[in-house]
Amino acid sequence: MVLLEIAAQGVRGLTLPGGRATLRAGYNVVAADGTVLRRLLEALLWPDPRDVETVPRAGSGPGGAGVRGGVTVVGNDGVTYRLVRDLAAGCQLHRFDPERRSFSLVSQDLAGIARYLRGPVGLPDRSRFAALLTLSAAELPSRQPSSGLHAAAGAAIPARKPLSPAQAQSRIAELRGELARAQAAEKLQYRMDGLQSRLFKLEEELRAGQKIREGLDAAEAALRELKPVRDAIASLRDVDARVAAFEKAAARRDETLAKVGEERQVLDAAAEGGGPAPFWKDPRFLAGAGAGMVALVAGVAGRSSSQLGLRYLALLDIPAFGYAAWVALRWVGDLEEGERSGRRRRFMEERERKTLEQYERDTGEVRGIMKALGLSGLADLKEALGRLADAQAVAAEWRRRLEEYEAKPESRDARQQRDQVQAEIQAVEAQLAGEAGGYVREPRSIEAEISRIESEAAAPMPPPVPAAAPLPPGVDPLKGLLERAAQELSTSPAGAVRALQKRLAEMVPVLSAQRLDGCVSDDRGNVVVRSGGRAVPSLTLPAADRDVVFLALKLALMEQSVAAGKTLAFSEDAFAVLPEASRRAAARLLKQAARGGQILHATSDAIFREAADHSA
Repeated sequence: MVLLEIAAQGVRGLTLPGGRATLRAGYNVVAADGTVLRRLLEALLWPDPRDVETVPRAGSGPGGAGVRGGVTVVGNDGVTYRLVRDLAAGCQLHRFDPERRSFSLVSQDLAGIARYLRGPVGLPDRSRFAALLTLSAAELPSRQPSSGLHAAAGAAIPARKPLSPAQAQSRIAELRGELARAQAAEKLQYRMDGLQSRLFKLEEELRAGQKIREGLDAAEAALRELKPVRDAIASLRDVDARVAAFEKAAARRDETLAKVGEERQVLDAAAEGGGPAPFWKDPRFLAGAGAGMVALVAGVAGRSSSQLGLRYLALLDIPAFGYAAWVALRWVGDLEEGERSGRRRRFMEERERKTLEQYERDTGEVRGIMKALGLSGLADLKEALGRLADAQAVAAEWRRRLEEYEAKPESRDARQQRDQVQAEIQAVEAQLAGEAGGYVREPRSIEAEISRIESEAAAPMPPPVPAAAPLPPGVDPLKGLLERAAQELSTSPAGAVRALQKRLAEMVPVLSAQRLDGCVSDDRGNVVVRSGGRAVPSLTLPAADRDVVFLALKLALMEQSVAAGKTLAFSEDAFAVLPEASRRAAARLLKQAARGGQILHATSDAIFREAADHSA
């Protein structure tokens, strides 16, 4: 639960600027009397018929007339509630309806309101609030009388005195005047609700147009970021065709270079052995020619001899010389093949050159664009072109939406109508402030009070509420604090202190200016303080040190409870007993404790106002 606003009228000792104080989540400081503000909060959040006698009133009317208050809270269910109470009359709890943008009545019964606040709203029990979530200056050990620490707590609460006939008539006259104002305020409120609903619709319409304009601005900003790409391709007539031609030219170039590379590898492999050796150095040629000469010489020799077989040996020179001639012809063929390989190499080089020149001609413009844009390849260019096309499409869509929005008559006149409605709302608010002057009850509740006073005037008052029995005297404030906290936390006093041991080891030295080191408790609730390495019973400490230990314990309990329940805690100006350095440390501790919920601190000390998340 988070408290958003407090309002008060006719409360003696409580003066708020404009009659109200706005609050936020976190640590809030209000320049007000803490005791009076606490009594008002308890009367609003835990309403009881006897609250009219506990909240001091500024006026002198009978029965607490003129004492009013109200709070606005956000419950744990996420809904905003407004509670308005006239302590002498009745109480109303309203719930905010987001669809109607107005508050609707939930209950006017005090008991029903109290149950609802503890249920969906998430308000803690009054006993838990007093034991764990409230820090009062009157609770300090130095403020307790020696004869009885809680004697004042058992004082009887006086019952409300019955009104005399004259007082009843005077009160009825006041209520009839209030009824007339309430009826006029109800009519003005009905008109205000209509104007606010109309204003909401107009603002929704203007917000829709603002979103369209923001979308168009974002799209145009994206286009401005892509302006270099748009300028670079402006010279190209058909970007898509040029990109496609680039891809084809690159494919042709790669294919041709691959084929040329393969043929070059073949020619290089063939040329690795060098040119053909001369045939006259070829062993095969020499063998054939030598064999032919031997056969020829043998044949000639055989003609002159008587051996006829030797003449036929000369016939072998024909195949021998033929083989030698064949080897010589092979050498000539090898020479011709080398010449053909050279011509083929020159042809491939020419083809490679022409292919590269054609690639340069076909892709020159696109490569120039990529170079100007600092792109490494065609994929980057296509990505940039895609982003440009998307940005242009998005901008065109937002322009179309804006044209459609501005073409509607209600869109053209929305701004002017909103200004007129706001002026009417201000006029109605001024009339409402003049009629109501602040919080105003519903006419039905005023009529019910008139009927109640008329019936009370004719019937005797109920017997007074008996006084509560006083608490036993002589209770140590520290022990009493731990016993109440242990009861609320369902643990023992020692267990409550053990759960806070780490935090107390930080708070006690800071608040005591390093005089005290920490504190512990036994199972009976007796507090022992560590000072200078010694364990000292809290009852033997000076009053100032006992106040420090009490403040540290209450702050630690408050921080733990706020963090666990994300709820409201209240502190009076109980830190005035500390020196300036300790008060600054206490301000930091309060701010840390409020992180999990909300702490309302009633003080005029500038140190706490400087540290607060919000000041009212």
